[in-house]
Amino acid sequence: MLKVTNLYKSFGERTVLNDISFELNKGEILCLRGKSGAGKTTLIRCICNLEKADKGTISINGIESLENGKPNKAYQNNVGMVSQGFDLFPNLNVMDNLTLAPVSRKLMTKEEAEKAALALLESLDIGDKVKSYPRQLSGGEKQRVAVARACILSPSVLFFDEPTSALDLASTQEVANLIEDIAKRDIAVVIITHDEAFCNMLNAKEILIVNGKISN
Repeated sequence: MLKVTNLYKSFGERTVLNDISFELNKGEILCLRGKSGAGKTTLIRCICNLEKADKGTISINGIESLENGKPNKAYQNNVGMVSQGFDLFPNLNVMDNLTLAPVSRKLMTKEEAEKAALALLESLDIGDKVKSYPRQLSGGEKQRVAVARACILSPSVLFFDEPTSALDLASTQEVANLIEDIAKRDIAVVIITHDEAFCNMLNAKEILIVNGKISN
């Protein structure tokens, strides 16, 4: 599903990614671990087309990330991202946060998007929050809304950036359960994390990045 081949990225004279290659199949979970500055965030930014790699290829379901040197829209539709801060629109309620993208991009009608959003929210046990605003939600509820918003476009690969930062053990286990439930939908999940204990809670592959390289 996700295939990264011989990826290189430098900023000036500093090589941040040095010949990175890996594959991930649908329903699999991958933990990308490494110290701050190791290159894991840059790797995810390249995969999500937020940075352009200097060399190498990235594809999802055989669709390459770039077309004629520019981000490929067909590829981009297969990528979802849950950021560390969740990035919910504070002036929109939960339903509007979920339906904005599919409706504005004309991928669904408003009715179709609302139906899909409600089904996702109910599956994540927050179906009663459709009219709530982000300020009225707990941290865990915001995270589930962010997951639902990412999943409404049916991505093939979903990325999480440090999903357990500053969480206690019980909350960390809840996040692990949530991610495993997502993988059961045949979505490949990639997680940037420093948390080795969190990775051990998951049935996940692990890649450790050290100085821009995959450590064996």
